[in-house]
Amino acid sequence: MESETSTSLHENWKEEKEDLRNEIVSLQKEFAKFKKERKSEWKLFKDKFKNDLENIEKSLKNLKALHKKKEKEKKK
Repeated sequence: MESETSTSLHENWKEEKEDLRNEIVSLQKEFAKFKKERKSEWKLFKDKFKNDLENIEKSLKNLKALHKKKEKEKKK
C-alpha cells in the first residue's frame, strides 16, 4: 500500500512538474512580449517628447525675436 501511494505521488509530481514547466514557459513568453511592447511605447514617448521640446524651443526663439523687434521699434 505504501508503494502504491509512493508511486501515485511520484506520478502526480511528474504531472505537476510538467504543468509548472509549461506555465513558466508561458509566463516567459508573455513577459518577453510585454517587455517588447513597453520598449516600443517608451520609444514612441521619447520621440513625441523630443518633438514637443523642439516645438517649444522654436516657439521661444520666435517670441524672443518678436520681443527684440518690438524693443527696437520702441527705441525709434
